Amino acid sequence: MVKKQFGKTLTQMIQERIVIEAKRDLVLTGKLVKEIANDLGYNDPYYFSRIFKKSTTVSPEEFRLRYKLT
Repeated sequence: MVKKQFGKTLTQMIQERIVIEAKRDLVLTGKLVKEIANDLGYNDPYYFSRIFKKSTTVSPEEFRLRYKLT
């Protein structure tokens, strides 16, 4: 039903929202990637990094370097 309405699975929508929150934390806070992963419900920061990279094509660390506010 969700896919029919939005063109995406519920899992895809949840992962998109998680990546949005991760991006916000990477840019606006000094938290470690493993802290961000843990805050978002991932016990394994490497798994979180893979999901993040799959969605954005860059690692969380690289994303932070590119977009960190100074």
